[in-house]
Amino acid sequence: MYLLYIYKNCIFDEKEECIIDIPRKPPKSILIYKRILQRLPTYHPTYLEIEKRIKATEAGFLGESYVDNFLKQVHFPKNYAILKDIHIPLDSNSYLQIDTLILTKKYLALLEIKNIRGKISFQKNPDQLIREFEGEITSFKCPEQRVTRQTKKLQSLLQVLKINLPIKKLIVIAYSNTHVVLPPKYTTIVMGCDISFYIDNYNQMPDVISTAKFSQLLTLLLSRSFDFVPNPIAQIFHVNLSEVITGLICPTCRKRMSGQTRCRICNTPKLVMQQQAVEDWFYLMKNSISNKECVYFLELKDKYAGNYLLNKLSLQPVNKYKARHYVLQRDR
Repeated sequence: MYLLYIYKNCIFDEKEECIIDIPRKPPKSILIYKRILQRLPTYHPTYLEIEKRIKATEAGFLGESYVDNFLKQVHFPKNYAILKDIHIPLDSNSYLQIDTLILTKKYLALLEIKNIRGKISFQKNPDQLIREFEGEITSFKCPEQRVTRQTKKLQSLLQVLKINLPIKKLIVIAYSNTHVVLPPKYTTIVMGCDISFYIDNYNQMPDVISTAKFSQLLTLLLSRSFDFVPNPIAQIFHVNLSEVITGLICPTCRKRMSGQTRCRICNTPKLVMQQQAVEDWFYLMKNSISNKECVYFLELKDKYAGNYLLNKLSLQPVNKYKARHYVLQRDR
């Protein structure tokens, strides 16, 4: 049987050698968080928290991209895939999220990539990552515990397909100027520049699954993975709707728009600004939006304009009549 798979910009064929290594994209949350800053006064306490999130997310992306360069030096066997930013919902309260997942017929390698400056220690009882940098000590959630949780979730997916494939888990420190004072107890930790040594060793292992099972697992992972959407800021920090700047904001000029069909400066269409304003709502306030909330937040003239817009955008309606609201459709 001749099978052709298409995933984003990658095409692979079951009759031929399968290679997937799609360049990593900057997290969409960076752009959204920057837009959200335009909707909060600079003196708002949450403003600084969002700035911290942007810096942390950008640092994480740079570290992951840096490690990607070393993976390109690895000579992989036939049929392999390097999947990045995997996010697979398992149920309403649980999801599988992996920075980098390497899939071959020999093994799965789960890479948890960290870009942290200074001295770090993997503390036990309780499990924490302690960082000392420029005289300041900061505690973080334990990457080893995260790797353990994600490994168990990945194993549950393998069981669905009745695939017994060994999982190799690595905590990867992106840059070698990080000083690891106390390593994790149960998980191998490596520097990004040394990752090829470990992967080369894994590639010497014998094949465990057939090409058909490899394709089946790869298809499952790709079909179930969606873009990660973080929880709304207002669910984490104290943000009142009355404190938020409403209306349309041009994404290019960063000017508030009112009444025009296009931005007078850069010609951005009004519909684009409306789409982004609705997206801002989901990232800032709630994971659902009603007609009344849409009219208020976008400063529309009436409920009929709100209803028209909500049905025009790529949103998923929930319930009927007065209880109707809309949620984001997941994007692969």
